[in-house]
Amino acid sequence: MQSSAPPHGPLLGRQYETQRLRELIGAARTGRGGALVLRGEAGIGKSSLLKHAEGAASGFRVLRA
Repeated sequence: MQSSAPPHGPLLGRQYETQRLRELIGAARTGRGGALVLRGEAGIGKSSLLKHAEGAASGFRVLRA
């Protein structure tokens, strides 16, 4: 599935995480690989953070499992 979702508004209190995601996506655009491990307790916003990343990854194929 091609990502076409626009990024949502800023995620409050997630500046560090969104910056790291932008860096990883930017690296991928230039052909460099990378990995992300996202973990945490239920309800802290992991899914919202991933939706934000999906919106920022325009032009990439986004897979969900």
